[in-house]
Amino acid sequence: MVKRRARGEGTVYYSQTQGLWVAQITLPNGKRKVKYSKTQKVVKDWLLSQREALHKGIWVENDKITLSGFIDHYMSDVASHTLRPRTLQSYKSLISNHIKPELGHIRLINLRPDHLQNFYSGRMNRGLAPGTVNRMHAIIHRCLKLALRWGLINRNVADLVDAPSPKPKTFQTLSLEQVKIFLGAVRDDPLYALYVLAISTGMREGEILGLMWEDIDFFSGTIHVHHSLQPITGKGLVLMEPKTEKSKRSIAVPGFTLDALWDHKEKTGGTEGFVFRTLKNTPIYSRNLTYYFKKHLRDNHLPNIRFHDLRHTAATLLLSEGVHPKVVQEMLGHARINITLDIYSHLMPDIQKEAAEKMNDMLR
Repeated sequence: MVKRRARGEGTVYYSQTQGLWVAQITLPNGKRKVKYSKTQKVVKDWLLSQREALHKGIWVENDKITLSGFIDHYMSDVASHTLRPRTLQSYKSLISNHIKPELGHIRLINLRPDHLQNFYSGRMNRGLAPGTVNRMHAIIHRCLKLALRWGLINRNVADLVDAPSPKPKTFQTLSLEQVKIFLGAVRDDPLYALYVLAISTGMREGEILGLMWEDIDFFSGTIHVHHSLQPITGKGLVLMEPKTEKSKRSIAVPGFTLDALWDHKEKTGGTEGFVFRTLKNTPIYSRNLTYYFKKHLRDNHLPNIRFHDLRHTAATLLLSEGVHPKVVQEMLGHARINITLDIYSHLMPDIQKEAAEKMNDMLR
């Protein structure tokens, strides 16, 4: 009786009908993989590599899937259910404009570190920002990580590549004196309360535009952040959950801000729905808010900052007055305190100096 070969051993033979050497191996799931070549050495080497992969538990079931095909699968079946709409929108743009045209045709098992390194260098040479290339690396790495977990590849080559590091984000803030000039200039603006809210609480633009009247508790002086209004291509303005779980927070609001919000409520007759609306009673697009905000800055000879920099202005003013970074973190809705410390590290020396002086006063 002839003893049958066990799964994973494989076999090599010459096919007279095809005029090719053939190697085949049976995978643990019962499926067969076959390799054809004109030379015996090629199929033998392939069989040895397959045996080694089986022995290490890193065998690949389908070696014909391209990077493009797997990315499509990842985007439709995974990313579309796990990523925020704006992140998904950004992914799609980078994939269609950059990743697929250059790397999409390569089979997953044939993708090498030098493919990725050359791709990143090429994008940088074309003038793309390091942060943009880094995001493409993150997309590829995430896809390959999933492919590795599913047994489609036996290593994540993105781990072997040095992606360009994004440049540290810079921002410009308004000084306390400039804040007073700005608020004085917009005192009669219909969105005066909006500007006061941004500067005094550091809320994100989307959180402010998505604020509902029922989110404001005038009795306790608290705002509950539950929503964020975001523009999504093809869908218009979409009300969604805040950026992170930590972004869902309650903020103690200064009396000055509550007064501005109450005046806004009386002027607009607001009782429900969005706090800030257009004259047509519709939500406000961020691009329109930016237009009028920039105009106020120009008219009053103030620095040309972004609206988001009002968030940084709020944090800077608080930290400069000795408010504990943990409190600022909770107020801004940062997921971790190290994010707050990293962003505003330039303020830490002054805070430490003040702490040293206080310690000196106590122990002197």
